[in-house]
Parts: sequence; structure tokens; C-alpha cells
Amino acid sequence: MVNNKEIGSVLKELRNRMGYSQEQISSYLGISQPAYNHYESGDTIVSQDALEKLADVYGVEEYDILTCNKPQLQADMAFAFRKNGEVKNLAQIASFHKLVKNYLDMCDIERRHE
Repeated sequence: MVNNKEIGSVLKELRNRMGYSQEQISSYLGISQPAYNHYESGDTIVSQDALEKLADVYGVEEYDILTCNKPQLQADMAFAFRKNGEVKNLAQIASFHKLVKNYLDMCDIERRHE
């Protein structure tokens, strides 16, 4: 069974790979930076709402964060938009990632029904 420390480690790795600061992510989530730090350290359980937002902004599946499925997370991130320069609106980036994930899911469903 995966514990909070492992999930926190995955969140930190995702954030670092995408080049975001804790301040940017905590602002996007609507929480303080110290509160977000508790997610990454495993001291606090990530709320469902925060988990959904984190998955969207990183372009990965919530399930893969919760199960610490690193091979799948790496595959998902290969398709994720990466920041290039200053980040102005993480909500827009998350919406874009969600749109891409939905499109890829639709393509997969279509492919299976051919």
C-alpha cells in the first residue's frame, strides 16, 4: 500500500520536472505554500480536490499519483505541455492538459472499437 510520503515524493518530482515552484502550485490550489509543503513531505493527506487539480496541471491521471505508478506518470508527462518562460495562469495550463487527456482517451476508445 502506498503511503503519504511516497505520494508526496511523486508530487515533488512532478512539480520539479514541470519547473514549477511550491509557491506557484500552492497559489493555483488556493492554499498556502507551507500547506502545500506538507503535501510533498507526506505530513498531510492530499484532498480529492487538490489531487484532481494537481493531476490536471501536470497532465497525468489521479490514479497514477495515488499508486505512485512512475512508469505511467513518465509516459503521461511525455505528452504534457511544459512551461516555457513565465507562468501566468496554471488554471489555463490545467484546462489544456485536461483537454489533451480527454482527446487521447477518445482516440484510444475509437481505436479499440475499430
